[in-house]
Amino acid sequence: MSKAGAYDQARREFYEERLQEDVERRVAKEEALATGAYFGKSMLEVGMELENREYERWREWAARDVLESKQRQASMYTSVDSASAAISADDPETLVGLEELEYSIPSQGQELLEGMPVRP
Repeated sequence: MSKAGAYDQARREFYEERLQEDVERRVAKEEALATGAYFGKSMLEVGMELENREYERWREWAARDVLESKQRQASMYTSVDSASAAISADDPETLVGLEELEYSIPSQGQELLEGMPVRP
């Protein structure tokens, strides 16, 4: 028998033996479960618990992050109530401001500045 043939035969026998052991192990576990044995949580249940815990932690972090982002965005703008921002013609401060503005705007256009004509 060649070296490669011997290796293939040994490998085949090993896999058959391992398959037989796996079947015996599963049957033994099923029989034990049927008679009331408890083996604890399966790997799948443990993994799901870990994943759920991490997901909940991420959800809390995401909610905090969204709240902080909204607060930062809201603090970037100062809101002025439209009722208080309205200009009243009766307000003395408004009248003074309008008079100052009126004197700063020329009525016939602008004059020459340093010899250069300025066009509005």
